[in-house]
Amino acid sequence: RDYRELRREGFEPARGDRIFTFTSARKRMSALSMQGSLPRGSLRSVGSAARGPRLYCKGAAEIILARCSMYSSAGANTRSVLGDVERRSVEEVIAHMARNALRCVCLAHRDLDERTLAQLDRGELGVDSLEADLTLDAIVGIKDPLRPDVPEAVRMCQRAGIFVRMVTGDNIDTAKAIAAECGILTAGGVAMEGPAFRRMTPRELDAVLPRLQVLARSSPEDKFALVSRLNGHALPRDREAWEERHPAPLTWEHDRDRMLPGHYEEWREARGGVAEVVGVTGDGTNDGPALRAADVGLSMGLTGTDVAKEASDIVILDDNFASIVRAVLWGRSVFDNIRKFLQFQLTVNVVALTLTFLSAVTGYDPPLNAVMMLWVNLIMDTMGALALGTEMPEASLLKRRPYRRNAQLVSAVMWRNIAVQSVFQIGLLVYLLLLGGEDFGVEPGSTKHFTIVFNAFVFCQVFNEFNARSIGNQLNVFAGLHRNLLFVGIVVLTVLTQWFIVEYGGDFTRTVALSQE
Repeated sequence: RDYRELRREGFEPARGDRIFTFTSARKRMSALSMQGSLPRGSLRSVGSAARGPRLYCKGAAEIILARCSMYSSAGANTRSVLGDVERRSVEEVIAHMARNALRCVCLAHRDLDERTLAQLDRGELGVDSLEADLTLDAIVGIKDPLRPDVPEAVRMCQRAGIFVRMVTGDNIDTAKAIAAECGILTAGGVAMEGPAFRRMTPRELDAVLPRLQVLARSSPEDKFALVSRLNGHALPRDREAWEERHPAPLTWEHDRDRMLPGHYEEWREARGGVAEVVGVTGDGTNDGPALRAADVGLSMGLTGTDVAKEASDIVILDDNFASIVRAVLWGRSVFDNIRKFLQFQLTVNVVALTLTFLSAVTGYDPPLNAVMMLWVNLIMDTMGALALGTEMPEASLLKRRPYRRNAQLVSAVMWRNIAVQSVFQIGLLVYLLLLGGEDFGVEPGSTKHFTIVFNAFVFCQVFNEFNARSIGNQLNVFAGLHRNLLFVGIVVLTVLTQWFIVEYGGDFTRTVALSQE
């Protein structure tokens, strides 16, 4: 039968049935049924014939097991005391399931009397006290198989210099098994549980962070503390902010260097002020603080809550880890394309300004008039941006380490490329400006002379557009050119337009037609 139909039959708020919802801190939920028995056709628990109020509880196996004092005997309508021997046996079953990457859920119940219900109604009894002395009914192992592309996506992230960590509420054994299966937990890596994490001091955590790969049985606060310790963004900056986050009995004088995630001054001294770039995935409402504290917050589009989506920077529409790899690839590609355009544009500016300055110093009229400069600006801005800003991402981008947070937008290698190309172009154009008239048999300073200079200048930029495709030490500037047809089209369009301006611009552009000689 459909579970929704069973829920409608067995749960009636009008008669006093109620739900105690799941939270990441409790790691369990409960349903109070005033009728007690379950609908016909459902999985019936021991004593389901009783008509009294009953609390049904489910949640993390070890959490529920710790609250059980009895267990249901298989195949019999009886309960037995859950002694030490039986408890160890159940714990071994849970551990075995967890080591096989099964998420373990415990099902239990408690029959309630009228006195307990009255205390609950008056507020004298909290839900934690209500979920005690439970009777263990079943241990369920749930297999959540990995998507086939996840292990390869994790390996691609690791090759790209991205440290992948798993932060989960699962049992430590389950988390380790799943992390090992997808390649997150490697030899020498550290797997830790939330309670142990919370007991660490900031200095102790810093020593573990380079090897911390799995954080299990964690809370949203643990994730927030981990992110804050890595990038330093959400750390308290002064005593007032620290005391607001850590109320009494904790004190600034005695506890500021003991409580996670620490404070900014301590973090800056301990880590040299170098913050890591942190990306965080999350889908729950409680993940909001961690998503906001991260440099890049990624929420799940299918299963994520509206709060998580609002707090994130990127929404993964298909909830697939492989999509994060594609986001990294495109992010690196866009950043590199911006650098390529800057390298091209700075070269054009340096050459144009130098050429204009030298022409004025040597007594010539500016060789590039207003119309010519408009055409050069069109090449430099609009066409250059379209040509270099539309380079498609290549797989090789994921084979290098990410740039440092404080990396310069224009790198030293780019400055070298700009300088070499500028010196070459300036040398060529100065030669044409000073000696080109005589060498080409035209009157120095004439329209034809300046047309030659203008034509050479524009074709220098066309050729430099190819050079600007490399912002590193790659010698082959034509690599992958066939995949960017827009680049090829813009170069062809630039050449044809330049030919048209020179041949037919006339008095408007102050150019004359040039022969092959």
